[in-house]
Amino acid sequence: MKVKDVGEWRIIDRIWRTLIRDPEEIMGFNDDVVSKRLRKGWVLVAHTDALTEIADILPGMTPHSIGFKSVVMNVSDFASKGVKPLGMLFALGMPGDVDVSFVDEIARGWRDAAKKYGLYVWGGDITEARELVLCGTIIGLAREGDLVARKGAREGDLVACIGEFGLTSIAYFMLLEGLRAPNERVERRAKEAVYYPKAYLKEGLKLARLKVVTSSMDCSDGLAWTLHTLCYLNNVGMVIKNIPIPSEVFEYAKEHGLDPYELALYGGEEYALVFTLKRDSLNRIPKSLLREIHIIGEVTLDKRVRLEIEGVKREVEARGWEHFKSRK
Repeated sequence: MKVKDVGEWRIIDRIWRTLIRDPEEIMGFNDDVVSKRLRKGWVLVAHTDALTEIADILPGMTPHSIGFKSVVMNVSDFASKGVKPLGMLFALGMPGDVDVSFVDEIARGWRDAAKKYGLYVWGGDITEARELVLCGTIIGLAREGDLVARKGAREGDLVACIGEFGLTSIAYFMLLEGLRAPNERVERRAKEAVYYPKAYLKEGLKLARLKVVTSSMDCSDGLAWTLHTLCYLNNVGMVIKNIPIPSEVFEYAKEHGLDPYELALYGGEEYALVFTLKRDSLNRIPKSLLREIHIIGEVTLDKRVRLEIEGVKREVEARGWEHFKSRK
């Protein structure tokens, strides 16, 4: 049996069954971060995420965008937990024949993304590798009471998100399959979504402080996979009645005979925040933040994820991006 036969999540499960779990780590298996208590209610939080040439670098990405994205993909997990990052470490692996100017631009991408999200890149390690690999480790502090886990959703909670879905899917079709955009505006927005994604850190920090979120995770492996993960961990289901899909996705889908809801559900790397809210909590959220939140459905007890939009009902499949199995 090979790694490619079982996929990322079953490999993770096998590793966890081998390791000895730290009894003082408070988030538990299968959350976005790890955390340990310090003093006076503060917790230390850490996360690591890697960007590799084979899985993550799309045609047209510059070294600056590669560096920038490798920061964003780590910051986004902190955003979903309500954690303010302090700094990052990077392990950079690359072949010896990479031009030094390429590395300079990666470092500028790190610098610019770190400045945008209010943290520092402290240092790290450089090693020789057969292909480009950027592995970031992010560290931060949070009040334990503000930390939002993936577990906590209950029947009747609202399902919500901050961010939109589908642009990355059409970028994959454009860049990997050659299905051209109908106009420059659609092409520009799709490429921007994958070259320079956004982490919703300010929004995540504000939500955590309000203590209205019952569960949360960042959406990097696709909306459908994220919804199913939250349902599995909370032993619940969801009915989705609205998905924020940009007009460009509908334009592209019409041009190529694609289903816009398929594009929105089964893409990935949007780095949106997907979370559940107490039903009576909307009046506690400031209007400036509420404008950024899309209520997309509600939590149910039937352990299914269903889409009910415009009179159409369908089951949402548990699929999305998975290393060793998926290829964009």
